[in-house]
Amino acid sequence: MKTRPFDALCQVKRIFCTNKSRLIGKIISFSTLLLLLFCSVLVADVPMSDAQLLPGKEVRITAPKTGKTFLLYVPIDYTDKRPFPVLFYYHGYRGTATTRMFRHITKGEGFIVVGMNYATDGYYKGLSPDKTAPEKALFHEVMALVSARLNIATDYIFMGGYSQGGYSTTVLGEQLLEQLAGFLILGAGRRNVDVEPPPAELIRGHPIFYGAGELDDPHYPRAKRAVGFYTEWGADVTFEGWENETHSLSPQWSTKTKMREWLMTYGPMKQVASGFEKAQTAEKVDKLGEAFTLYTQIAEILPNTELCRTAKKSATRLATQAETKLEQLKEAFDEKPYAEVTKALKTFRDTYSNSIFAGRATQLLSEMLNAKADALEQRAREAETQKNYARALQLYELYLTYFPEAQRYPEVQKHLKNLKSKTGTK
Repeated sequence: MKTRPFDALCQVKRIFCTNKSRLIGKIISFSTLLLLLFCSVLVADVPMSDAQLLPGKEVRITAPKTGKTFLLYVPIDYTDKRPFPVLFYYHGYRGTATTRMFRHITKGEGFIVVGMNYATDGYYKGLSPDKTAPEKALFHEVMALVSARLNIATDYIFMGGYSQGGYSTTVLGEQLLEQLAGFLILGAGRRNVDVEPPPAELIRGHPIFYGAGELDDPHYPRAKRAVGFYTEWGADVTFEGWENETHSLSPQWSTKTKMREWLMTYGPMKQVASGFEKAQTAEKVDKLGEAFTLYTQIAEILPNTELCRTAKKSATRLATQAETKLEQLKEAFDEKPYAEVTKALKTFRDTYSNSIFAGRATQLLSEMLNAKADALEQRAREAETQKNYARALQLYELYLTYFPEAQRYPEVQKHLKNLKSKTGTK
């Protein structure tokens, strides 16, 4: 656990020294101690398996393989019904893991935010491209831990940082280009300036957001220079120069940036457009379960937009069709041959795979199978009661041949064995 008791205790001392009452001083000291202990509990490191991941809350997690900690913020609108984009934030020189900047920019919604610590101290001298193996290992470990607990949009993983974190992003991010949807390089240039450019086929069209205070020397001119190189290499670059801002950003800084709009464009809005296109393609090739699930997820991302409203209507339409077809199959059970109905149900299940309707079809298949099996067992029991053992044995054998997945299969198998022993049948 990490606390900062020194500053708090100094404050107690100042209060105590300016107050003549020892009693008041003792009360304040005790209250402060309790507050420190309480705060210590709030920031305690926990393994991912024990973390309470609640919307609007932040927890600090210990990554077991590397032994490093990271901060995980769950957005206030989080639901496991749809995948969420993820923002990885790398802190600046002498800093520690934080999610504050990205939480503020996103207004705490729409994005899972991960505040990263570094795996090594190498970044203090500028993360070297040939010494990133520990950082990549930590990144991949954190990705695995987060995706195991939260529903993440793996095609929309962003990386960024401020100052040293921005420079680190230009090194680590370029080596993870295939896994990232974009960079946010803030208050920084590029670690290698104009040498060792990233692979042309990967950097071409890659979204990069650059931002720096216009009075931030030397980082503003470095940022401008880096923008030129990334643009020359074919990246999709957006640049902002923040008026009257130095390297120490003012409280008004966030009113001068359109970073949130950039994130929405390359995150949720692109996620909606891409997902809708995939849903339409799936529907055209009769993968209706996949289409239904995609439409349902898309509808929840930006519900007030036209495309999401259209997705919701499409999901409702497919759901109505599926419900109607299931009802028809239920009714056909007593009217059509068992083999014909089960074949139709299996076809329905395959058509609606990756959706709730596939599960419904599987459940209905199980119910029908068990109903058919139970009826055959009842006929065997009746023959056995009438001492028609040859007929009973024949029916039990049929049961075991055609209904190996029936719920009562083990009991029938055991009963048949006992009946054979009783009647001396091999």
